[in-house]
Amino acid sequence: MNRFRKALSNENTYIVGIICFLLILTSINFMLLEHEDITESDSDKEYLVPKSPPRVYKSYAKGIRLTFIHNFNDSVVISWFTEKNVSDPLVVYSTMSDLWDPIVIKASSITFSSTFIHTAELTQLLPNKKYFYQIRSDKDHRREILSFKTMPTNTDHFSFLVYGDSRTQRDERRNLAEKIMANFSDNIQFTVHTGDIVENGLIQTQWNNYFNDTECLNSYKQGIYVEGNHEGGIWTKMYHNLPMRNNFTDRYYSFSYMDIGFIILVSSPYAAGYAPQTEWLNQTLIQFSQENLFNFVLLHHPLLNDDRTDVYFRENWKPLFDKYNVSLIFCGHDHHYARSYPITNSTSDPIEYDNSELYNYTNLNNSVYITAGGAGAPLYPVNEKDFLAKGEMAYHFVLVDVKKEVSKTTISLETWCMPEDFSDLYLFDNITISK
Repeated sequence: MNRFRKALSNENTYIVGIICFLLILTSINFMLLEHEDITESDSDKEYLVPKSPPRVYKSYAKGIRLTFIHNFNDSVVISWFTEKNVSDPLVVYSTMSDLWDPIVIKASSITFSSTFIHTAELTQLLPNKKYFYQIRSDKDHRREILSFKTMPTNTDHFSFLVYGDSRTQRDERRNLAEKIMANFSDNIQFTVHTGDIVENGLIQTQWNNYFNDTECLNSYKQGIYVEGNHEGGIWTKMYHNLPMRNNFTDRYYSFSYMDIGFIILVSSPYAAGYAPQTEWLNQTLIQFSQENLFNFVLLHHPLLNDDRTDVYFRENWKPLFDKYNVSLIFCGHDHHYARSYPITNSTSDPIEYDNSELYNYTNLNNSVYITAGGAGAPLYPVNEKDFLAKGEMAYHFVLVDVKKEVSKTTISLETWCMPEDFSDLYLFDNITISK
């Protein structure tokens, strides 16, 4: 009897072991079924967003980016995408790094080509304050905690960077974004993209790829984006992916910050001949020339290059820039870096300029044109022009620093280039403009 009981006990132990083993297998199979939407393409493996889970699921937030609709010292717009519809897309944020006592904002969502775009605007923020946030698709799919800092209401110093034409080469644009964050994350408050963000702005997957590649930068810094010709024209998906102060119909806008006026224009072919934009530009420059110490214009096409822009913009906009003494005109389109001398007459043939000084400009009353088109598109050689002071065929960005003192305000510009082998950045150009 004892031997029978012992044998029975051993048999029960064996049966229990088998049952436990089967339960483990069942749990593993259930987990795989639950997450059968794993994306395993080589493209996704190669371009996983920084700090994302080792295996990226379609429910996880990807391509996180920051923009602004209202004042960027008290609000921020957070956008991202998922590859499947999620039940409860949220942004949870707080001034505490552990998200203690958070505010929860439910995102709005739209769908394009099996991509679900989610957007949430955080408002009534404190100026000059660091906030921590987390994006949650549902209770099981959460991204890591990220952060951003709002702009001060009143400040005597701020910095931003300008770059553009990131459209095709993913390694190049990703490495450039990583180097910006590695070297200048503490120096810049926001970014400006001069257009041609993607190759074809009508294809949603290209937007997804761009946002994945640059998330290491754009999930921390608010961005201002200029529409380029590659964005897709009237039916572009740009403004659905990048909510900003403008809207789908009125795509040009302006704002002022610390006695600096920012004017964002649309120079795409479909806007040529559109008189309301030109009249708005004229009225805005009348106002800004009286209110601001410096004014910057941001557009995609370089107006000094006759063969690269529409004649309408050259004939109608350049005279306004001359008349109202626009200080800096940032553009892209040409895939290199180029800086003009101060232009004294942009409508003459040939163009008139002042080359008496190369780097330091005091009480400047003429426009300097800067082409920043080397953020990932195939590079072009610099066309030699008499009015060009500097040029470089390289991936690059321009760091703009504004410092206000009692007696003057100084704008410093540094152009940093990235070699084609992605080695260390090098400083190519630097100028100062003071008034």
